[in-house]
Amino acid sequence: LREILIHYREDIIQKMKYLLDKEAFSPYKEFMLHTEEGKHRLNIWIDKLIRSLDGEGARKVYFTDEERDGYTRAIQGFKLEFSFQVHQRFQGVLWEILGELAAQKKMNLLIIWEEIQELNEVLFKGYHIIANSFLRTREERINKKMSHLQEVFDYTQRIITTFNLKEILDLMLKRVTKLFMVNASLQALYPDGRTQGFYNFPMNNTPSAMKLIMDKTLKERATLFMDERGNIYQNIDQINMKRVVSVPIQAHGHYYGVLIIYNDITGFNFTYKEIKLLYQFTHIAAVAIENAFMLEEIEQRHKQLSLLTGRMITIQEEERRRLALDIHDTLAQVLTGIGYKIQLCKELYKKRPELLMEQLDALLKIVNKAVDQSRALISSLRPEMIDSMGLVPALQRLIDNFIDETSIRVAVQLPKRIQVPNEISICLFRIVQEALMNVYKHAETDDAKVILYKQAGNIILVVADRGKGFEMAKDTPWIKDQDKLGLLSIKERVEAVKGILVIDAGINRGCRIETRIPIVRGAKTHVKN
Repeated sequence: LREILIHYREDIIQKMKYLLDKEAFSPYKEFMLHTEEGKHRLNIWIDKLIRSLDGEGARKVYFTDEERDGYTRAIQGFKLEFSFQVHQRFQGVLWEILGELAAQKKMNLLIIWEEIQELNEVLFKGYHIIANSFLRTREERINKKMSHLQEVFDYTQRIITTFNLKEILDLMLKRVTKLFMVNASLQALYPDGRTQGFYNFPMNNTPSAMKLIMDKTLKERATLFMDERGNIYQNIDQINMKRVVSVPIQAHGHYYGVLIIYNDITGFNFTYKEIKLLYQFTHIAAVAIENAFMLEEIEQRHKQLSLLTGRMITIQEEERRRLALDIHDTLAQVLTGIGYKIQLCKELYKKRPELLMEQLDALLKIVNKAVDQSRALISSLRPEMIDSMGLVPALQRLIDNFIDETSIRVAVQLPKRIQVPNEISICLFRIVQEALMNVYKHAETDDAKVILYKQAGNIILVVADRGKGFEMAKDTPWIKDQDKLGLLSIKERVEAVKGILVIDAGINRGCRIETRIPIVRGAKTHVKN
């Protein structure tokens, strides 16, 4: 029988391929009949089956190969049915050849009957082994997937209830280090394009090679792999053993940083299956990081609102006190003077009417003065020139009065006229008012500048000085210093009209406030240190 199989080997293979090709479509069929690896595998299987007739040792080799094949096909995701069809078609083709030989009286089947029985037993046992290996491997894969799902579930359940950024990162690093069985993991945050911090597990020094691949990952926005020699690749199939895997952390189109898992020296096996699992962990972490940032921003805004509310109350009380003093020092005294003048006119009317006209003229001057003082007080509450003459004249008067009162030189670049909605005009006026007052109170300088112009549908206002400046905290710039509550007021005004605020300040380099207000675009606030 062995000699017959060797002699008809090619015929058997060709007839098997012909019959198998008529079977229903399956990925395993496509693999076996239409790929070089599959065709090679069919040839190897036939050769080892033929050699199994050589004795016990050869059969063990065949059975080991069947077990390995079952494992491989299960890992590749193929179904078991086609493997059974391969065994059946072999038996069918062999019986066809043996039948033809017997009909032609070229051989006696009884002579080789024991060998036929032996081959059938080998085929049956081989298929039994491949099926067991396949099912066992499938079960192991299912158990592993269940384990991974449970791991992801536990990880998600913990991380979504955590809003402390450091706790989120610690949890992620510990889990991925354990799950992927690597020496260490490292994470860097880049929420605003700049490094916010490095976090590693376990706590140790970060190798320079990790920083290199981390920067490259951030720049290319792509997952990268490093081999044991330090070469970096983007294709996961380009290297078998990875020493470093570097993944961008992203969610909802935003990049929050980079995660790295690595071994110190030797590589580790890392395939598509592992990278998909790692992507799940990083995406969940990115959402948690995003939530932590949002919560932090909400808390900051709450503090800002509380401070701003307190400031508004203080400003209101100061404004009332100032108005009371102004009224006492101006209108009250003028009205008292008018009262005296009226009394005097009444006396003159009775005793010396020839002097009455002179006193009435003086009284008229006092009344006109009272009217002017009333207008000045009203203007301090709301600049009526904005309504009557427009923004530019109102700003020019504000700046001229500021120069007269403080002796601070202000370089002014204003257009002759500018058309903007009323609420934006009031906003710009109050920003200049607040910014110049900050220059007077805090900048310790004799020079400032105010620039206003229109560009591409935006109204742009710049108020700058070259004074002593200040350092703005990166985390909560508006609440570190009570002196900066004026900036918070400006920020709130700008956001109310959907504008962009850029504050550039530093020690000994002054302060530059730039406001860019679109007519219809959305709001945004940016702080530059």
